[in-house]
Amino acid sequence: MSVKIITDTAADFTPAEAQALGVSMAPMKVMFGEEEYTASFGLTGDEFYQKLAAAKDLPTTSQPSVTRFEELFAACPEDELVVILVASALSGTFQSAAIAAQALPEKNIYLVDSASATLGQRILVERAVQLRDMGLTGSQIAKTLEHEKKDIVLIAVIDTLKYLHKGGRLSKTAAIAGGLLGVKPVITLRDGVIEVLGNERGTARALKFLHTTAEGLGLPDMSRPSSLAYTGCDPSVLEPLIAELGKDFISDNTVTDHIGPTIGVHVGPGAIGIAYFAKK
Repeated sequence: MSVKIITDTAADFTPAEAQALGVSMAPMKVMFGEEEYTASFGLTGDEFYQKLAAAKDLPTTSQPSVTRFEELFAACPEDELVVILVASALSGTFQSAAIAAQALPEKNIYLVDSASATLGQRILVERAVQLRDMGLTGSQIAKTLEHEKKDIVLIAVIDTLKYLHKGGRLSKTAAIAGGLLGVKPVITLRDGVIEVLGNERGTARALKFLHTTAEGLGLPDMSRPSSLAYTGCDPSVLEPLIAELGKDFISDNTVTDHIGPTIGVHVGPGAIGIAYFAKK
């Protein structure tokens, strides 16, 4: 019995990337007012940030339906299914998949709450692909992911406080003061919750803080996937992060990722970050 890996579009794969990996994606919806788009499929990363910059109000996202998961599961009648989903603390996607799986008790469906999103979720899916290609069963892959997801380090620098304020996560006074001082928050994503690790004046100081913090959390295990990621439309914003972290954190196999709507709506354009599995 072969293994099929399924995720959702919060992992920020393009359709071409997912197809190349043999991964299926359950689409999430993005709503700008009355306009509805399908993340990754009907709305590219660049298009999302162009619309975000012009939007008066923040867009909202909606999870894939139970029916959509039932369709994805039914499309793989002979496969074991390993389903790796955006953090349940961020979205009801996991619950939708669980309801769909309960309706198919005869199938071997293994649900994994990534406890992450975007680049953190992405590298967990890529790790599942590695394990699948090594010949592990669905049960073995899911068990390994549940253990190894605790090794994921996701850390980023935000360029602007505006979107945290617009999303109700920061007061207007704090946002204005931070803007005047040139404050760049350094954040992480733990168990689906965005946490501020520190606030530094200027990008250079923020990147040094990110580097030091990452070293404290553990250097990357280069045998497992890693990802650099950015928000906005210009991947060159990653260059200062690449220069700061160097070869101890970045290998030729490190993927450059575009952070999509799930997290991008909260941090806005110009954010840069890295996700990797820490050595143990």
